[in-house]
Amino acid sequence: MRVGFSSSCAIGLAMALVMGAAPTARAQQKDSTRTTSTRRIRVTKDRPSTPAPAPARAPVAAQRVNQDSIAAAERARQDSIAAAERDRQEQRARMEQMHRDSIEVAERHRQDSIAAVDAARQDSIARAHQRVQSRNSLDAARSRNSGFYMAIAGGSTMPMGDLKTSATNSYDMGWNVTVPFGWDFSRIPFGIRFDVAMDNLAAKTNLVDPFGNPMKNVAIYSASGGLKLNVPLFRSASRFYLMGGAGAHRITGYATAVDSTATIQNAKTDIGWYGGAGVNLRFGRTAFFVESRYINIDTKQPPAGFAFQKANYLPIILGIQF
Repeated sequence: MRVGFSSSCAIGLAMALVMGAAPTARAQQKDSTRTTSTRRIRVTKDRPSTPAPAPARAPVAAQRVNQDSIAAAERARQDSIAAAERDRQEQRARMEQMHRDSIEVAERHRQDSIAAVDAARQDSIARAHQRVQSRNSLDAARSRNSGFYMAIAGGSTMPMGDLKTSATNSYDMGWNVTVPFGWDFSRIPFGIRFDVAMDNLAAKTNLVDPFGNPMKNVAIYSASGGLKLNVPLFRSASRFYLMGGAGAHRITGYATAVDSTATIQNAKTDIGWYGGAGVNLRFGRTAFFVESRYINIDTKQPPAGFAFQKANYLPIILGIQF
């Protein structure tokens, strides 16, 4: 039954082909009778698209190298990102540290400025306080220079004028004892000065008096008084002073007779004047002073044996004042 069906199909197919070919042959015969053109008509036929060949599969070793390269590139990228992040963090840390350092430096400068200003203020206060204390101490020390005072002094006495240069009866340097006392005013630089003194001039051994007797030492007793001008030495309680005044003097000890008897009864009181200067150095409540005075005595009625109309001498003394 199947064979018969197949045979029927084949016969039908053959008949269809014969019937289709007859019209075609007739058409070709009609065309052949027509005039054939010499112009060629280009016929373009659509070419069927050729599918792209499948890529050849790379060997396994090449695929592994490619994967390693990709992994290395990825690691490099990750490392670059990490390095950039580290740089960013370090830069940020540096900026923050610089900011903190600048704040710290500014704070130190501020503290130093405050400390310097405070130190300068303290120094200024201390200097002002010290100046006040120094002024108070100076005022207190100078106040001790005022009021009543008394001193004791001694030194040498040098003859001046004829007492030193006379060819017949002259004297050498002797000694002095002086007791000064007085009053210094506090508001004005003046004071009152009194002195009780004794000066002894040594007679030269090779000279004789008018009676032919050897010369004796001359003793001069003095009581004098005058004014004193006090000048402070810098910013201290010490001072420089000038003084001047007048006094009464008795000259004794010279030869009054042939036997050269020295008697105070035969002495005369003479008037004289003086002028001098000195330096008073104060240490607490005590002061040391050195001074010199030029003393001139007018002997208008010289006693017998004293052949001088004037007696001039210069005591130089060092003393302590209480």
